[in-house]
Formats: sequence, structure tokens, C-alpha cells
Amino acid sequence: MQKAPLSNSWPLVGLWALLTLVALWARPLAPIDETRYASVAWEMWLRSDWLLPHLNGTPYPDKPPLLFWLVNLAWMLTGPSEWAARLVPALVTLLDLWLLHRLERLLWPDGKYPPLSPWIFYGCVLVAGFSTFLMFDLVLAASVLLALVGLAGAARQPGIGNWTLYAVGIGLGALTKGPVVLMYLLPVALLAPWWTSPPPKGWWRWYGPLLLAVLAGAALALCWAIPAGRRGGTGYAEAIFLGQTTGRMVHAFQHARPWWWYLVLLPIILLPWSLWPPLWRALAATGRKPDTSERFCLAWLLPGLIGFSAISGKQVHYLIPLLPGFALLASRALSRAAPQIDRRGVPALVLAPWICLGLALAIAPALPALLGSLSPALASDLPQWVAQLSPAGGLALVALAFGCAPLLRSRLAPGPAPGLAPRIAAQRLAALTVAATAILHAGPVHDIASPAFDARPLARTIAALRADGVTVAYPGKYHGDFQFAGRLVQPLPQFWPGSELAWAKAHPQAVLLLNYRTSLTEEQRGQAIKAVPYRSGETALWRATTLLAHPEYAAGATAAIETFRGSPD
Repeated sequence: MQKAPLSNSWPLVGLWALLTLVALWARPLAPIDETRYASVAWEMWLRSDWLLPHLNGTPYPDKPPLLFWLVNLAWMLTGPSEWAARLVPALVTLLDLWLLHRLERLLWPDGKYPPLSPWIFYGCVLVAGFSTFLMFDLVLAASVLLALVGLAGAARQPGIGNWTLYAVGIGLGALTKGPVVLMYLLPVALLAPWWTSPPPKGWWRWYGPLLLAVLAGAALALCWAIPAGRRGGTGYAEAIFLGQTTGRMVHAFQHARPWWWYLVLLPIILLPWSLWPPLWRALAATGRKPDTSERFCLAWLLPGLIGFSAISGKQVHYLIPLLPGFALLASRALSRAAPQIDRRGVPALVLAPWICLGLALAIAPALPALLGSLSPALASDLPQWVAQLSPAGGLALVALAFGCAPLLRSRLAPGPAPGLAPRIAAQRLAALTVAATAILHAGPVHDIASPAFDARPLARTIAALRADGVTVAYPGKYHGDFQFAGRLVQPLPQFWPGSELAWAKAHPQAVLLLNYRTSLTEEQRGQAIKAVPYRSGETALWRATTLLAHPEYAAGATAAIETFRGSPD
């Protein structure tokens, strides 16, 4: 049998390594999510407390501990470092690709070609973009894939081993992001009569082990949750057992969106595959008469999408654990419908997003001056980092798109294995996505990461002040931006926003860290201990005596930047 170029796993691993190295070099931990999660892991490291996560000295109930455990395991090998923490989700992404390869082999053991689903999954812009972010969704995807490998195996060979995999996947998913893991896993198991044959002795031989596996997975998570709840107290226990889940699913305290929000964004979430018409023609043909394994994927994908559309809180990355189901369906569709897919390569339409984005990034540095001449007020609303962008990154993205166009559009000549044509096209398209994402990291992301999205300059100054015994305080809710970045060993005191001058008067030897939506004047920067662009505005460290002498400096501060920054997702 003739093999397609890029058909084995090593080229995909090479693309993963390229993107990972570029991303680790190009940017620091991004506030507020990555800096917060790194700080939780840092406090776990400082306390040698693997049971109860803390942030800024208080128990942290927003997320279970698995990601923080993994970071601490990495630090046991490397010491506390930023690159090791960010390498954790990247390595888990590699595990996702392997588990997806295994699941496709399990669902279609007689496949003619090597599994294509890892290419399609990693070729999604959303997956490639998030693969080096210190967040939970790709770790959760690994738990979901592990459980579904067990479930698919149990449908073909019932036994304790496969059901154990399903239970372990539930438990690890619950330890990653809580009971939400069941939204990805329960529907496909409950809909088994639709996608698999009944067990020889009746469906009780399926639902009985399923119930035991769910209980075993819950028990695995409770091995942490019960002692952590006891240690953390009543409020912490209520938050981890009830508050966070109901708060996000029924009346989201953050990220509340309408039910149709995901449907509108699906074409973007599925880029570049949403712009490849032959794939959708193949999927439409598959949908008219799906086989049992395709029904397995649909039972995973569709109820999950409906469920997440129904809940209150929504973020695009919540769908990442569902994307392997799409990748499996797309891989199978391309294989089944290969004779009907033309050999003219990938249409130029798939290049349009990269060309448009590249052109936008190339002209962005000129926007402040252009808008300033038309409307100074409008120009002042632009984030400061827009002016820091270099046109080179955008132009490189455009050059990549046009440079790859001949390869993507090239005709794929018939051969002894005609089904290779769409597979080669899909692999080339995935490689383009990874290359474009690497350019975005090396160009625009690198341009704005320092200093606007880099907490380290402020964190180092805070650490130096703390080393001299100076108290540094923060207004409003503190998300731990500077704890790990400055390797701080004590929490930052917090005070109520709007009471800056009163707090400064009560603590005249202290330093206050204040956020501003607009730029400071040169006079103010000269009076501050340190003032740097930070996210959408500017952040400054002030001595209390300076604020008392210049109360107008405090008048411009705002805690509204906390709303812009968001809240735990």
C-alpha cells in the first residue's frame, strides 16, 4: 500500500515541536489566567501542600488541583520555572494527539490509511493557539479521550479494563475542571443503543458497569475533594461542591452569553476546516447514513454542543474537548468520500483569513496616528500596544499564505491509492495552520507581550520592595498576577477600590499598586517608583507619601480594569 506524504506521526510531532518552541520563546505567561494559575501552583510549591490550592494566601476554590499537580511535578524535575509550567499543556497536547490516534484505530480498525484525526485536531486554529497556554481545556481533553478509548473498547470487548479507563477518565476530568467532565462523557455512554449492538445478555450489562464506572470516577475525585473541603472550611467546601458548577451553568457570574453564541462562532472555532467545501460535502454524505463509529462521534459531539449552548457561561475554549469528535468525523468522511472529492487541491478561500489578518496587523501600527488626526478621543481608546506592533509579522503572514497557495492548489495526480488526495490536502492545510500560528507568536504576539502583557517587570520591583520590608498593596480583587512572576512568598494586602488615599494615610510607609485605563503623564511617571504599560492601560507603583502629596494621581486610578481582565474561567 502506498503511503501518503506526512502520513506517519513524526512530521506532526515536528510541527508540534516547532510551534511549542516558538511560543515558549515569544511570550511570557499571559495575565490574568496564566499568571493566576502559575501563582496557584507556586503557592502549592511554597507550602508543599498538594491538598488545598491557595492564591494570595487564601484557599482557591475556582479549579481542582490536577493542573497544579502537573506543574509541580514538572518543577520537581526542573525547579520552579515559567517554561516548565507552560510545557505542561504542550506535552498534554501531544498526549491528546496520541490518544486520538488510538481512538480512531479503535473505532475503525480496518482503516486503509493511518489516522488523520490528529492532523485535523491540531490543525484547528483554536487547538494550535491554546496548546502552550497554561489552562485546563487540553488537559480535560486528554481525560475525555482516555475515557472514550475505554468506552469504545467496552462496546467491542466488555471487561473491567475498558470500564476502568472510562472511570479513570471521569475522575481525572473531575480533578481537572470539576463535574463538567460528565457533559462530554455521559451522553455518548447513555446513547449506546443508537451506536452499538446490545450486549448478549441485555442492556443491563451495559448500564450496570456504566453506573459503577461513573461512581468510581466520582470516588476518585472525592478522594481529593472531601479532605480538601474539610481543610478549607465550609465556604471552600460549598464552592468546590456546588457554587462554582451552579454559578457557571445556571447563572454565570462571568462569561454569560446567549444560547446561540457557539453557533455563530463555530465557523471561526473550526478554522481552517470550515472553509474547505469538499470536507463539508463529505461530512454531509456521511451524515445521511452514518456507520456505528460515526454515530459514536455524533453522540459525543452533538449533545455536548447542545449542552454547552444551554448553559449560561460560555468561552470558546470550552469546546476544545469536543473538537476530537469533529476531527474523527472529518477523517472518516475524507476516507469514505475520497472518490467523490476532486483533486484540485485546497481552494484559495482557506487562505483568506490569514491574508486578511496579516494585512490588518501590517497596517495596525499606523492606526493611532491616523485616528489621532481624525478623532483624538477615538485614538485614545486604542490599547497602547497597538502602536508597538511591527508590520513585519503581518507581512510575513501574508507572504506565507501566498507562498503556500501553489502547494495547496496543486493538482494531486491519480495513483494506485486515489484516497490519498484529500488526505494530503488536509495534512498540508494543517501544516499551514501550525506555521501561521508560529508566525503570529514570533511576530505580533512577541511585539505586544513585552511590556504590555508581561507581569515580570512590575513583579521584580515588587519583590525588591518586599525584600526591603516595604508593604505593597493592591486595590480590589487580586488575581495573583505578580506572585509567581516575582517569586513572592507572602500575599499582597488588598484594600477597597476608591479608598487609596485613606489607605495611604493609614499606611504612610507602604507602596500602592494602581491601575489606569489611560496613559500617565511624564510628570506622573517621574514621581512613580515604576510605571509600565500593562494590558489595556498603565500600572504604577506609588509610595503612599507621593499619593498623599499628589491626590490627583490617585483620582485617575480605576479598579474597572479588573472587569476588563475578567474572572476565573
